[in-house]
Amino acid sequence: MGTQLAAAGIHMAGIDFDVPLQPGSALDSDQLSRGGFAEIATSSLRKVPSTSGFVLSIEGPWGSGKSSVLAMIQAMLEREDTRHRPVIVHFNPWLIGEKEALLRQFLYSIAKAIKLNDHSKDGLKVAKELKAYSKVFDVLKYIPGAEPWASLFKSVMEATGDATGAIAEYKAPDIEEKKQCVEAALLRFDRPVIVFIDDVDRLFPAEVFEMIRIIKAVGGLPRVGYVVAWDSAYVTGALTNLNVPQASSYLDKIVQVRMPLPNLSLSARAKLFDSALERLDPKATQSYFEGQGKRLGYLYHLGLRDLLEQPRDLARVFNAVRMMEPLLRGEIVFADILGIAALSVKAPSVYELLKSKPQLFVGRLPNEIFSTEDALKTIGNGSDERGRAYAASASGAVGKVVHFLFPEVASAEKGFSMGEGSYADGVISHPSRLVVALQLGVTDGDVSIKAARKYLQNADQRKQIVAGLTPGICNEFLDMLGQVGSTLQSDQIQDLPEICISIARLVDSRLFVERASNREGLFGMSIDDLALQQIKLLTKSSSPEISLSIYVKVAADPEALTCATEILRVSYVPNEKRYESDVLLEQDSKDKVIEAYTGNVLAAAEQQRLFEKNHPGRILWTVARLDSRICKKIFRIVEKSDGSLDQFALHFLGRSWDSSKGHAYGLPREEAVTTAYCSLRTLQRYASRRLEDPALGYPARAAWQSVIEGKSLYGVDGSDATR
Repeated sequence: MGTQLAAAGIHMAGIDFDVPLQPGSALDSDQLSRGGFAEIATSSLRKVPSTSGFVLSIEGPWGSGKSSVLAMIQAMLEREDTRHRPVIVHFNPWLIGEKEALLRQFLYSIAKAIKLNDHSKDGLKVAKELKAYSKVFDVLKYIPGAEPWASLFKSVMEATGDATGAIAEYKAPDIEEKKQCVEAALLRFDRPVIVFIDDVDRLFPAEVFEMIRIIKAVGGLPRVGYVVAWDSAYVTGALTNLNVPQASSYLDKIVQVRMPLPNLSLSARAKLFDSALERLDPKATQSYFEGQGKRLGYLYHLGLRDLLEQPRDLARVFNAVRMMEPLLRGEIVFADILGIAALSVKAPSVYELLKSKPQLFVGRLPNEIFSTEDALKTIGNGSDERGRAYAASASGAVGKVVHFLFPEVASAEKGFSMGEGSYADGVISHPSRLVVALQLGVTDGDVSIKAARKYLQNADQRKQIVAGLTPGICNEFLDMLGQVGSTLQSDQIQDLPEICISIARLVDSRLFVERASNREGLFGMSIDDLALQQIKLLTKSSSPEISLSIYVKVAADPEALTCATEILRVSYVPNEKRYESDVLLEQDSKDKVIEAYTGNVLAAAEQQRLFEKNHPGRILWTVARLDSRICKKIFRIVEKSDGSLDQFALHFLGRSWDSSKGHAYGLPREEAVTTAYCSLRTLQRYASRRLEDPALGYPARAAWQSVIEGKSLYGVDGSDATR
């Protein structure tokens, strides 16, 4: 089953786990046309001398397919007839984890393989010859500088099961003499031993050096061949770091035949690319934009083909595509999704620059419409920063991919591009598309970019979209509306005033009230502030007159009382303006807007819906400051519908909140706010009556108690909140 999965290119749950070929299916699954290369290496190994050893290296960068080539070589060796078939030994030093254990595990791996594969008389003869020296090998095992062959043949002897006998005291032996005896014993084996050593280039430098010392020490033993897979540049660098003299030529003294893996042919790269495309969700490559297939072909031939140099590159990039593409499907053309996925994997420095300073690639973002900076000048001024990012990526093809995705960058850098396209083509060179493409922190478990876009562009789907939200993500959805909306051009939003009013109304909808009741977010802004921020983003590109008219409509809307309260509070309540960014209404419209607003509050009270809003207390306080004349009418309506006035107390007396004990309750600091609704004595009389009820629990008890004591109390237990 394992070999079948490997041959199929494992991608459990869509993810390519980049498993190398396995010997059982390696030759049939070769997509890179490396069979001929493997045959040359195998031919060399068939000629391992009977009087000495042989070391062959398969060399290539990390992820170039060295392990798969080893599997192909093994498959070819195992085609030999039984009599000449070598004993195959696998050793992966990377799995050992410590330098001191490398020699012990290396020798054990060889011994174990011989035990399992060779039960002949010759094997027993080797054990017999070695038996006399077993005590020598025990001594040598921990002597600094002792040749590893000593422990090797002790392990072989043990593996053949002939290691019995007492061990007496023994003086330091003549190492060379013993080695010659062991070599003579080995010559009686009529089968070669081939040791495959993989992942040397994953070791730390000290471990690399130790592994090479082991290969050097045992590499001359007769009938033993070694196939070592490594990145020669990394290995040479490791030796240099350890001050090994002439590190660049050191490997030539150890390895008889060095075989660099050939570069992937163009046809092999195309085959891998097509295979990776076929394993994607079919919906990923459906045509959502005109000319989508042609654009993908251009991207591949004009940069991507050169950027994805190794088989592992394709696996990693297409894994990134699997994460990004579902979120951007239908929003960004597939070729550009693939392009930014490739940059995120192969050129992270460029990708991070693109995320942090997108203006260096497109000149100006949609929400910078009033910027006086020339877009082309901005791109041109970014040449040095982009150049440093290219250089950090160590691949000349990075610039080609960037030039394809961002034609204006190509022009500024005097490059070539065939990636021109418009907004309708879904290309990320359009600022609106790029902003969406960079919003990839949003996952399927959170808020969908497409849901936000549908909400903005399809009025008939808004109720359905909101119905699909949960309290856990509703604020995030609200935040997404402004981000996505700011990427759209004016002609892509047909009903801006209605959209803004609908956003303001969301704040007082059941879902958003429920979210706020669970605390609107210790680390986030108030829900009404968040909604107004999105409205400001959406109206930023509109004229001041249109923006103002939208704010007036929100302030006068009966279903958007919480947002209306915030707009009127900062516009017309003295000393309540907090930030320069606050939305402000003109003084000329003050009386008219306040009349509409207070009428809406009174109507909500009559319909017993006032306390269903998101911030009823803030509404009550604001009305008292704007038009106290209707406050007593509101109080009588509330008193009539709820004789206990508990709801009024909980909201009107709500003062603050902290992370330690939650809500605190107390009278408004301005006595006029309280007396606008009723006298303080009347409120105290209600408080005394309610506190006599033994069934009254917290937080209502704390709220009423704060009226009696005249100080702020925590709702959780009535403790003092002023300390």
